[in-house]
Amino acid sequence: MKLCPSGIAYLDKILGGGLPKPSLILIAGSAGVGKTTLALQSLSAAAANGEKALYIPITSQSVEKLMDYLHNYTFFNDNIIVHPVDRSTAEKDPLTILLDIGTIMASVNPDRVVLNPLTTLGFGFPVSEIRRFYYSFDAMLQDWSAQTLVTGELSRQEVHNSILSHITDGVIYLDQRTIGNRTTRKMDIIKMRGGGETSDITRSCEFKIETEGIRIFPKLEPVISDRQLGNHQLSTGVRGLDSMMHGGIPSQSTVLVIGGPGTGKTLLGLQFIMAGLKLGEPGMIILFEEREDQLIYEASRMGWDLKGFMDSGLLRIIYAYPRDISPDEHNLEIKSQVEDISVKRLLYDGVYNLESVIPDPVELREHIRLLSDFLKYKGITVMLTNEVSKKIAPGNIPDMSISSIADAIIMLNFTDGQNRFDRTMSVLKLRGSHHDLSVRRYIIGDHGIEIVPKGFDGI
Repeated sequence: MKLCPSGIAYLDKILGGGLPKPSLILIAGSAGVGKTTLALQSLSAAAANGEKALYIPITSQSVEKLMDYLHNYTFFNDNIIVHPVDRSTAEKDPLTILLDIGTIMASVNPDRVVLNPLTTLGFGFPVSEIRRFYYSFDAMLQDWSAQTLVTGELSRQEVHNSILSHITDGVIYLDQRTIGNRTTRKMDIIKMRGGGETSDITRSCEFKIETEGIRIFPKLEPVISDRQLGNHQLSTGVRGLDSMMHGGIPSQSTVLVIGGPGTGKTLLGLQFIMAGLKLGEPGMIILFEEREDQLIYEASRMGWDLKGFMDSGLLRIIYAYPRDISPDEHNLEIKSQVEDISVKRLLYDGVYNLESVIPDPVELREHIRLLSDFLKYKGITVMLTNEVSKKIAPGNIPDMSISSIADAIIMLNFTDGQNRFDRTMSVLKLRGSHHDLSVRRYIIGDHGIEIVPKGFDGI
């Protein structure tokens, strides 16, 4: 059994080289999840590579309507041989249709075959008859060396209970889930015989259906790293904070900044990025709330020319509306742009925005951990900001799933002053280094955050 390309980017990597051939692979899932798209995309890629490709749709459409439908797929290859089978006949007399399929296969002698959908054959027949039909179908395919894809409208439980899952060499399950106002599609490889040595079929991958077909977004690969911090310190851009951290942030660390609305979390992140840009260090800013033009304007009020650094190629800004993002796609875009300009500092502003698309705290932590480990592996120092909804006191520091990922935690807060609220800052954690444990007052001035010196109303 050899491996042949699936024609779907990243799917071959997941499978360790491609689809086994000869084989019978079931593509299962609910209606509208992308089963036909996946099968035809794979078949079209094979036809484009010179393989003899056969498509057998079980349909009630006329040939003209069927061909019009197929040409809606921009990737559809006209070299595919199309032999439709009448749906009503297939439902009433599946054994006759089985003979017809055998005749078609014998006349074409294809390298690749798609039968869509197989589960309509024998619909309504007793279980024993359907079982006999599937065994006969499998036996017939043994006479051919083709790589065969069949589709089936089945739930996950039905896949596990179906005889199809036992006779097939592989099962690819496509799922569609709605989280809030966002619909996500995921692909699971439930089973695959003859996979390559580098296959990783245990992971669930997000995918989208676009005009060019299915696009898969694999998770970032775990990197082998001892998670040691860098051997020098970077300025935060706030002189007093650098002193509190006895020199600044350790390079290649992940710093979490927490605080309520209006405490200056984004501003601190901008100062951190600006400190690097002034030294010629490429930077990146990830936004979820403020748009790029709004951030550029706000920074200009502090005298910081973000647009100039962007034009020079030293700064990249990625904005995404939380409800519209695919988390894994978002991480891959960050990865691509980070590598493109060799980023040294990165601000990830508003981690809490991901909670709307990754509501499971364990899954959210794993998502951030994979990104953090990748950035650390690339030698990048990261500042994450996270908003908390209530005033923070020593006894009620919020328990956040991502806290353990951070090498340092900086807390921004409001405290009761004399007839006013003062802003205060403290360093809660700094892995591998000593730090000032005091709570310091700060102001937001014309050039950003400034720590108030002790003895001048500092705490």
